[in-house]
Amino acid sequence: MAETTFSSILNRPSKEAKRPPPLPTGTYVWIIKGMPESGKSSKKQTPFWKFIVVPQQSLDDVDEDQLKECGGLADKSGELTFYDTEKAGYRLIEFMRDDLGIDDDNGEKLGLAMIDETPNKQFLGHVKHTPSADGKGIRWEIDQTAPLES
Repeated sequence: MAETTFSSILNRPSKEAKRPPPLPTGTYVWIIKGMPESGKSSKKQTPFWKFIVVPQQSLDDVDEDQLKECGGLADKSGELTFYDTEKAGYRLIEFMRDDLGIDDDNGEKLGLAMIDETPNKQFLGHVKHTPSADGKGIRWEIDQTAPLES
């Protein structure tokens, strides 16, 4: 499938511009693409680490008809964000250690060193649906993660 450019979208009748259906709820195998991005949230300026994740396969709890309807897994990606605060920082460390299987050297390894090992790691992630902020649609997000058992 050729990549759509902005100008080609504007050269079509407006009735062809449709909101794509969300990725179906259920569990998927995900892979981390590249290094995570660090930044700050726009509202509260809370520091975060954002991972770009790509679904590799769906598990038995995903409706295959809905998956076909949304175009399958090709060209899909999502974000997994962890906030870097005293109260929430443990979630990122647990994700890297417990779900990605990164050795933390019995708790002595710095989190920044663990971050360097995240690209191409795989994990299980459950997708849930939530209403979009504008109330006009449904968006999907990963609400739970777990290790990928080998």
